[in-house]
Amino acid sequence: MPSILVVDDEQRQRTILQRILKREGYEVETAENDVVALEKIEEKPFDVVISDMRMGKMTAGRDLLREIKRRDPDLPVLIITAYVALDDAVDLVAREGAFYYLVKPIDTDVLKKEIIRALDMRRGFTFDESSNATPVPEIHFERIISQSERMQQLFKTMSRVIHRGVNQVLITGETGTGKELVAQAIHEKGKRKDRPFMPISCSAMPEQLIESELFGHEKGAFTSADSRKKGIFEAANGGTVVLDEIGEMSPQTQTKLLRVLQEREFMRVGGVERIKVDVCVIAVTNRDLKAAVDAKTFREDLYFRLNIIQLPVPPLRERKDDIPLLVDFFLKKFCEEYADANPKQVTPRAMSALRRYEWPGNIRQLEGCLLRSFVLTESDIIDIEDLSAEISDSSLTPTDFHVEIPEEGVSLDEITQEYIRVALTQKHGNQTHAAELLGISRRRLQNRMKNYRFKSQDFRSK
Repeated sequence: MPSILVVDDEQRQRTILQRILKREGYEVETAENDVVALEKIEEKPFDVVISDMRMGKMTAGRDLLREIKRRDPDLPVLIITAYVALDDAVDLVAREGAFYYLVKPIDTDVLKKEIIRALDMRRGFTFDESSNATPVPEIHFERIISQSERMQQLFKTMSRVIHRGVNQVLITGETGTGKELVAQAIHEKGKRKDRPFMPISCSAMPEQLIESELFGHEKGAFTSADSRKKGIFEAANGGTVVLDEIGEMSPQTQTKLLRVLQEREFMRVGGVERIKVDVCVIAVTNRDLKAAVDAKTFREDLYFRLNIIQLPVPPLRERKDDIPLLVDFFLKKFCEEYADANPKQVTPRAMSALRRYEWPGNIRQLEGCLLRSFVLTESDIIDIEDLSAEISDSSLTPTDFHVEIPEEGVSLDEITQEYIRVALTQKHGNQTHAAELLGISRRRLQNRMKNYRFKSQDFRSK
């Protein structure tokens, strides 16, 4: 059972929070000031700390936060205050390490969600198999084609995010890796699936227009504003907002977005009314946001706010076991799109070339390469010569091999066994790299290794 420490100098507030959290199934202890809180933390471990900002002295909550972070940097601390100050919130979250900043009177629904999010971060999205915790049900992402280990791990994290109802995620990865599919899957498999899904590119519009698109505007807010307009956040209430290419967002809009993420409210451009909103915010980027922070082009406080739960989508070169599946998927897709086309297959040596290539443009580039070959190849077979030069050159052609078969003959199985032995030796027992070298899937290599009773450790450097 997760344990929570509530720190507040007002007994009534401690009692209310304790009662609410116990009903949620948490073990709750209380402390009346920062000194008692530190004594309790010294005596036993806690999973989350909820502390008032001002207890006796104005800086008591901040002092407690700093001391907790010195002792246990990973312990989530939620700060509560009656004094609304965005600058304080930014400073506490971005620089002091607070997990969240709540304003009195406390919205209990927000508090419950943030505690769940804090517990997920504390656990690192892993399960203690020895505990009685209920495992997260496995979710199948049919639209994302993959069998690779890297993607299976991503699927597990996505399942955890969806199961917990996490309402803020950062998806990172190179261009063409399928980040948009991941964002769609989180929405479609989650509790908000029947509510709006609204993506917007943060780089495709000028600054004034992007603010209007995000937050809406009042009539007369600017020259062409002849009527009130709802923004994406307002229109998507209850659903999901996807901020694509968030690394390209202007500094002014970054500031307004930070307020929305922090307070879950905003004002239309030219408006004075504060509008409450409940949305899942998925930020997507192919940029290194940490480098952008260092270059002073992206707000540090917004980066820390966004980067609580990150889903990195691996590039295709790190999931080459998926290439045969993707090839099959795209060829079937093209056959459906072009009604007069016959089904086509890729030869083993063409597949080997596709697996050897590094794919700087990732899945998007693979799809384009296959479409070109599908359209231009008259035969129903796509061979290595039908691929673009840069891809076909990435693989050895048959003329590069010089093989002499002895007169007494040789077993093809012995040749296969020897090639697998050499590949494993060359790659020091790394199955993924050896499979790439041989132009076969990792699973197929493992089956062969089982037949020959090969073990990876036998080929590792001593």
